[in-house]
Amino acid sequence: SEARVRKLAEQWEKVRYLIVDEYSMISREFLAALSKMLNVLFKHLNKENHDLPFGGINKRSALYFPTSGQDNEQQNAGSELYRQFTTVVILKKQMRIRDLEWQGVLQRARHGKCGEADLELLRQMQIGTSVTFLVTPRNAVRKKWNSAAVRQHCKQENRQLLRCPAEDTKRGQGSLSPAERFTLLKRRFEAKLEEEILLANGMQVMLVTNIQTGFDMANGARGVVHGILLDPREPEGVSGESERLLLFPPACVLVKLDRMR
Repeated sequence: SEARVRKLAEQWEKVRYLIVDEYSMISREFLAALSKMLNVLFKHLNKENHDLPFGGINKRSALYFPTSGQDNEQQNAGSELYRQFTTVVILKKQMRIRDLEWQGVLQRARHGKCGEADLELLRQMQIGTSVTFLVTPRNAVRKKWNSAAVRQHCKQENRQLLRCPAEDTKRGQGSLSPAERFTLLKRRFEAKLEEEILLANGMQVMLVTNIQTGFDMANGARGVVHGILLDPREPEGVSGESERLLLFPPACVLVKLDRMR
């Protein structure tokens, strides 16, 4: 819209250089789209139409990007933009890590020249099994690991394990009909949604979707369950039982994240 173009143009009005990090991971389509967007913005600012890449930012912007006969229009445009770069800046000094000893380890590891002292430093950073994290692309492995972890937590901390079922409803009419349940069951299977999840006070959890990125409530944020409020419809449980199957999902689960703004 015109209002959005005007707002973006105000943000870019005084920009003279465009620096893009992780450049090798950018597709040609994205590069072409970025250049087209900046051309629109600077046309609005300068009141003139021009074909300079990125709206004239970095007028001398040397990279080669091969093309093929099957490239689409956006890919070809991106390739042409790559060919117009004449200057490459190579950062030779690593500034992110300030510890000199660790900098040396990283530098030697880069060239395959680590020694016994480097290996000993790495061994000191090994974490114990009680705080081990598993990274796996396989859902079946992840589910078994999470289940074993929460059961181990309940055993060690003497916590009650709650097995919480899924509950499907529809707007305005409450429960689903048998036909609707069957349809939803197939959809849930295709989406790999859980029929039941395990919960316990004190267990560690991780966000898997962005909720409020401005407060660091983002995908990957970790925290601890500090309270579980049961549904008012839930009947009284047996005191002292180590595992309880709920009839309804909890009304609320309170989680304290390890870090928040």
